[in-house]
Amino acid sequence: MAAYVKYMEAQGARVVPIIYGESWETTLDKLEKVDGVLFPGGGGDYIEVGKKILEYVKAKNDAGHFYPLWGTCLGYERLVQYTADVGDAALTLIGLDKASVPLKFTKNPLLTRMFRPFGLKAYEFERLPLTYNSHDWAVDPKLFKTDKALSEFWDVTSISTVPNNGTEFVASIEAKHYPIYGTQFHPEKPSELWTDGYNVNHSWESIQLQETFSKEFVGMARENKNTFADFNEYAKYDISNYQTIQTFESMAEVYAFK
Repeated sequence: MAAYVKYMEAQGARVVPIIYGESWETTLDKLEKVDGVLFPGGGGDYIEVGKKILEYVKAKNDAGHFYPLWGTCLGYERLVQYTADVGDAALTLIGLDKASVPLKFTKNPLLTRMFRPFGLKAYEFERLPLTYNSHDWAVDPKLFKTDKALSEFWDVTSISTVPNNGTEFVASIEAKHYPIYGTQFHPEKPSELWTDGYNVNHSWESIQLQETFSKEFVGMARENKNTFADFNEYAKYDISNYQTIQTFESMAEVYAFK
């Protein structure tokens, strides 16, 4: 979806897509030159390559090369599946559709890496329904205690509740020892999705607060010293090589990769 691209470009980032079906050699060439990886939400079958990318990012960080990774919605769910002892069974069907809900912090947000940049404004996420959710699947907070691999790899930073039945689900996580983060909600939607009927919180406060997530991620990416040899080498991979299609539906503007 173009929303993710615009959300990153608004902070001065340039976007290189990892395309489903391309060779691992091509993906690896990109990974060795980009500064961070975003696993998006929406749709797409990148289960196997996503797991290989996660292992690549972990190995880079283990070797002392700072390399951030962020997963949103489906991307977050993939990160949980990759790192859980129970694998795909980590996900629970909840069917939350087109809802903006508040967070409930599970630890002091000022002591987390992902919410510390907000300062005291982080508590606005508890006070107001700012985070946009639209997902069939989620993860029960209890699993991060009972699944040994999850409990060792992640800290849960916040949870949310399904409005009509009170079911709790994990809203955000950060890796204990890596610059790897995930949100079940969509921080890009308030500024980038304007299709009618989707209950996105487009308030000025919502847009300004959730811009902090993209500033945070792009700021981390700038700490990675990967680079292309020159602009010409970069240009052949740039997202602008691909056309967009306006769907007038939940995904709004999407990229068509051929």
